[in-house]
Amino acid sequence: MTAPLPIVFLGPSLSLAEARRIVQADFRPPAGQGDIFRACAAGPPAIALIDGIFRDAPTVRHREILWALSQGIPVFGAASMGALRAAELSSQGMIGVGLIYRWYRRFALLPDDAVAVTHAPAELGGQALSGALVDIRRSLKAAVRRGQLSGEVAAGHLRRLTDLPFPERHLPMEARACEVAQKAFDARMLLQRLAAHAARDDWPETNGARPPIVHAWLDDLRDSGLDLGGDA
Repeated sequence: MTAPLPIVFLGPSLSLAEARRIVQADFRPPAGQGDIFRACAAGPPAIALIDGIFRDAPTVRHREILWALSQGIPVFGAASMGALRAAELSSQGMIGVGLIYRWYRRFALLPDDAVAVTHAPAELGGQALSGALVDIRRSLKAAVRRGQLSGEVAAGHLRRLTDLPFPERHLPMEARACEVAQKAFDARMLLQRLAAHAARDDWPETNGARPPIVHAWLDDLRDSGLDLGGDA
């Protein structure tokens, strides 16, 4: 019998074709409310949250991740929604990977939408249609270092783009030669870590207590078509 694969929630942060070259996994579209809880039923050796839904549907619940950890399933996060949730839940055992995760750990007031982008439907490849503020910030700094932009001009671009809704953010044309895809870099790093754990068969152990079953969470799960059944 084939051993279950790690489950990876991936969208615009990295192409599916590249991801499949890095690790053998059960790749699923960006996670929304209930998706991590649902993934636990497959008994994967690990769950990796890279991309998640930001505005089109309810987002991944913290309690779902705590539930997975309580079931002995390590949960990794990086790059986008995964970095945000990992920073919020690192003390409860979620494993964060990459620079963006460390930013969220260090700067508690960094806005959630700094990693958000709009993207094409998964059926059409899921490519990003706007720029993530974290990538834009890194790219503008690179443009200043390489002499493509002055520090003053770069700072002005960053202020303007920060004030825009995330679907309207795009890297300025004069900085595109210096584009830094930090989200993609962090996503690769996480997938490489999964591949290493799979090769060694040394998945991290978890020891989190099962989160309390509260009515608000049950109501949200049931609204999304899920039910804890006898565990409620």
